[in-house]
Amino acid sequence: MLYTKQALAILAFTPFALLAQKDVVSAYNANQDGDYLKAAEYIDKAIEDPKANIKEKTWRYRGNIYTNLAADSALYTQVPDALEKAAMSLIKADELDVKKRYESERQADVARGASIAGNAGISYFNSGVFGRAGELFVTAAEMTQMLGAVDTMAIFNSALCFEKANLNDRAVEQYMMCGAYGYQVPEVFLFVANIHKMEGDTAKALTTLQNARGDFPREQALIIEELNIYLVAGEFERAKENLMLAAEQDPTNEILWFSLGSVYDNLNMQDEAVDAYGKSLEIKPDYFDANYNLGALYFNKAVQMVNDANDMWKPRMSKDESAKQTEMEKGGKAMFSTALPYLETALEVDPEDRETLRSLRDIYARVGLDDKMLEVSAKLKSME
Repeated sequence: MLYTKQALAILAFTPFALLAQKDVVSAYNANQDGDYLKAAEYIDKAIEDPKANIKEKTWRYRGNIYTNLAADSALYTQVPDALEKAAMSLIKADELDVKKRYESERQADVARGASIAGNAGISYFNSGVFGRAGELFVTAAEMTQMLGAVDTMAIFNSALCFEKANLNDRAVEQYMMCGAYGYQVPEVFLFVANIHKMEGDTAKALTTLQNARGDFPREQALIIEELNIYLVAGEFERAKENLMLAAEQDPTNEILWFSLGSVYDNLNMQDEAVDAYGKSLEIKPDYFDANYNLGALYFNKAVQMVNDANDMWKPRMSKDESAKQTEMEKGGKAMFSTALPYLETALEVDPEDRETLRSLRDIYARVGLDDKMLEVSAKLKSME
């Protein structure tokens, strides 16, 4: 009786196994005939069977069928998730093919699918369907990875698409993946920080920037972005402490000294700002920002001295008052002359900077360098 029961059990399962095998064969034949929709119908029935589901061949056929569907533009519109199904099937087939006997056959479809996915992603991007474009670029990257390569451009494109689609979590994930592969760095960390800022999470933005600065300590954009967060928040003391520590650790980094000078400027600590800007220029004499800021600091100081002198005026001034006013006016003029070489150096570095040109025009007029004042005025007029 035991033998009879076992035999009956085997016979009971046999029709199901044969049915699943028949679906696989039918899928193969329909695929060979170019009837990809029918082939997909058969192969999807087959994978529901536990016996067919564990065979590499079943999943390899499915990957090929859905790749063929995606390659046919008319059919692809009917089965928009064909590439995702193809990728998933080929990954599954790879897992089941322990000895990698059919690897070359799968890779042909993988390469084809990656190319189709990338082109489809571009098409959806150009149509403004950014979320879908992002998913397709992810698929392209995943399929390329199956070939033992990394498509960093596809990963970056997916992040860009997700950001445009306001799918911020996905965008951050893909941007950080770019960073891990060293692609478009350090810009991708700025993009991530900006997303966090847009979401109002400045703590995450700062963490992202600080971590990135560990790998790119001299990257000005990262330092300035971190500084801007502190400045917008009015956390000048925190910015100062952060930059002082960084400058001590990397004393030959002109960007850190410049940034520290900028913070001192905002804290109205002018002597300290002058010292920090000066250290920056000792390291890099042609540093535009440090030259401009130091020149602007002296310029503003000179204007204040002249304004203070003008405020002293009254109809009847004593001899001492008049002498003091004259002395303050001379001091203001001397301060303009102090600002002059820094702004002139800044202009040499960037001859088209309008703010520098306007400041120099004002100084030249105040110190009596009329020829230079006319020259700068003419240049500004030509730029209008």
